[in-house]
Amino acid sequence: MADETLQLPVSRLARWIAIAGVIVFAVALYFRDGRRLPPLTSPAGPAAAQPAP
Repeated sequence: MADETLQLPVSRLARWIAIAGVIVFAVALYFRDGRRLPPLTSPAGPAAAQPAP
């Protein structure tokens, strides 16, 4: 049997690290702000219906 090494090219490794960073950043933003924000599908509140003076 040939000795097989599982080496990833540097570009692929950098891509996976960048994707993991984006996921971690999105999860951190969710736990910082997302739990207080209303859902996107909720109807607009009464303050949004009134025009600004």
